[in-house]
Amino acid sequence: KKVRNTIEAYLKAYEKNDRAGLLALFAADARFTDPVGTPTMLGREAIGKFWDAARKNGATLTPELQRIVVCANEAIALFRMQVRRPDGGGLDLDVADHFVLNEDGTIREARAFWNPSCMTAVAAKPS
Repeated sequence: KKVRNTIEAYLKAYEKNDRAGLLALFAADARFTDPVGTPTMLGREAIGKFWDAARKNGATLTPELQRIVVCANEAIALFRMQVRRPDGGGLDLDVADHFVLNEDGTIREARAFWNPSCMTAVAAKPS
């Protein structure tokens, strides 16, 4: 239950644009790779910079959860991240995130699996 609660809180933090809430879910020495194959971010400060960069120019990121699968202290979250600019355009990104949690329920490692084939462009809303 603790693992599922943490992953649900992770997704909720994105939905509510809650940077502090998201960072509190990570262990101080957490490792986060998004996407796998890019440099791994180490620690909350680096993860916070990633959060900020994803939202520059007013972008919002809203996850649409499909499934969470929990096995022991690990989980996979399958979701579509709706990335939108202020004009309503952007992209939908199908993501599989893998998490490893510490005993206290904080995220020790998170790895996001997606590539360009997972992206669908969304047109801006007509003005």
